[in-house]
Amino acid sequence: MTDKEIRKLSKVQLIEILYLISKENDEIREENLQLKARLDALIGEAIAAKQQNIITETSTDSNENIEV
Repeated sequence: MTDKEIRKLSKVQLIEILYLISKENDEIREENLQLKARLDALIGEAIAAKQQNIITETSTDSNENIEV
């Protein structure tokens, strides 16, 4: 929308636009928070899996040394 078009809008129309933008902004913020929480959970799972993999590899290496 151009500046000229915006100037032609009534106060009610401008308030409605502001309300809709604010509502959309709130929805995007909520989605962002949910995505951040999901990302944190996935990072936690990845770290735990990596740690478990390291423990398993260390255990396997130790067992191989004992068998020799």
